Amino acid sequence: MRQSLLFLSLLVVCSNGAIAQRLQARFVTSAYAWERQDTIGTSSSHLYGFQSVQLSLSGSSLALNTYLQAFNDFDGPFKNDPRLKFYHLNLQWKNIAGMGDLSVGRQAVYAGVGVGTIDGAKAGIKLLDSRVRFNAYGGSLVPAGYKLTLIDEASDNLMYGGQVQILPTENTQLAVSYLNRNIKPSAYKAFRRDSLFNPYLVEVKPSASAEQYLSTDLNVELGGKASVYGRYDYDLNLEQMARVEVFARFQLTDRLALTAEYLRREPRVSFNSFFSVFAYNSLSEHETGIEYRFSGGWQVFAKHGGVSYGDEGTQRITAGINGSYVGMSLSRNTSYSGELSAASLHASYPLFSGKLTPTVMLSYAQYKLSEFARELDGTLAIGGGAVYRPMQSFSLDCQLQWVDNKIYQNDMRLMLRGSYFFSEHLTIF
Repeated sequence: MRQSLLFLSLLVVCSNGAIAQRLQARFVTSAYAWERQDTIGTSSSHLYGFQSVQLSLSGSSLALNTYLQAFNDFDGPFKNDPRLKFYHLNLQWKNIAGMGDLSVGRQAVYAGVGVGTIDGAKAGIKLLDSRVRFNAYGGSLVPAGYKLTLIDEASDNLMYGGQVQILPTENTQLAVSYLNRNIKPSAYKAFRRDSLFNPYLVEVKPSASAEQYLSTDLNVELGGKASVYGRYDYDLNLEQMARVEVFARFQLTDRLALTAEYLRREPRVSFNSFFSVFAYNSLSEHETGIEYRFSGGWQVFAKHGGVSYGDEGTQRITAGINGSYVGMSLSRNTSYSGELSAASLHASYPLFSGKLTPTVMLSYAQYKLSEFARELDGTLAIGGGAVYRPMQSFSLDCQLQWVDNKIYQNDMRLMLRGSYFFSEHLTIF
C-alpha cells in the first residue's frame, strides 16, 4: 500500500509541476517456447512469457520514468510462478538553473567504470557550454529479482561514485570516473557436521565484499581519417591494474579501412571475497581487421585475433561479406581445448513498402572439445521468420529455429514478439 501511495504521489507531483505533459509508452509482449534436455533421455518443455512496459510522463522541468517487466514459465517445472521486476522508477528534475539535472528513485547508472542499478540519486552539471560535465550518483543496491522494495541492510549494500568529462576540442573527449561498491549477502541457515558426523543447524553470515576502481578513458577523432579510443582501470583496493584497452580505426581511403584492438584485464574479484585467495591468470586479447566497401552497399571484411590465458591461448580467423539484405561469414577457432569451424548466412528482404520483412538464417559448425578427440561433431541450425510492421508504432515478430546436433536432435524453438509505442501530448493538468 505504501509503495502504491508513493507511486501515485510521484505521479501527482510530476503532473502538477509540468505545464504541458508528454506521455510516452512502449509495450512489448514476447513468448519463447523450447524443449530442454535436463539429463540423458529426460527433457522438459518450457513456454516463457514476458511483458515489458516502459512509461514516461514528462513536462518542461519534471519527468516520471518507469520500466518494468513481468515473467512467467507457463509450461515447465516452475510454471505458474510469475515474477515482476522493476528496473526503473524515478522522478527526474531537468535543466535546473539551466545547467543541471537530478533524478531520485530506482535507476540505471552508466558513468565510466561505474555501471549498475541503484535505489538512490543521480545528479549532473554542465559547464562551459557543456564542455565540462560532472556526474555523481549514490544509493543502495537493488534487491534480488528487482523487487519493488529496498534491500535489507541497505547501509552495507551501497554503490556510489562519479565521473568528470572534458571536451577540450570538438574531436577529443577525456573522462575520469570512480566507483565504490560494497555487497553483503544476507545471512542464511545451513546444516554442518560435527567431529562425529552428526548434522547440526548453523547460521552462516557471509562477509561483505568490496570493490573500488578509478578509471580514465580517451576518445580522439583525427579528421575523419582515424579514431583512437583508450581506457585504463585501476583497482584501488588491490593496488593493481584492472583493465587496459585500446581500439584504433584507420580510414586509408574512402573504401578501405584497417582496425586494431588490444585488451588486457585481470579477473574482477572483490577485495575481501573468498575467491581473492586463489591464484589466477590475466587475460589478454588482440584483434586486427581489414574492411573494404564496394559500390552498391557491399562490404567485405577479414579479422584475425587471439586470446591468451597465461600459458595457454586461442586463435580465431573471421571473414565475410555483407550487403543491404544478405550477409555471409566464415570463422575458424583453434585453442588448447579444441577447435571450431563455422559458416553462417542470413538474409532479409522488405516487401510491401517495408511493412513485411521475411528473414532466413542458416549456420553449420564442426567442432571438437578436446585436442585429443579423433572425430569432429557437427551442428546445423536453421531459422526463418518475418517482421510485420504496418505502422511505425506497431510491429509483430515471429521466428522459428531448428537445431540438430548429438545432444539436441531435432530441437525446435519458437519466438514471438509484439511491440506497440505511442506518444501523446496531454493538456489535462
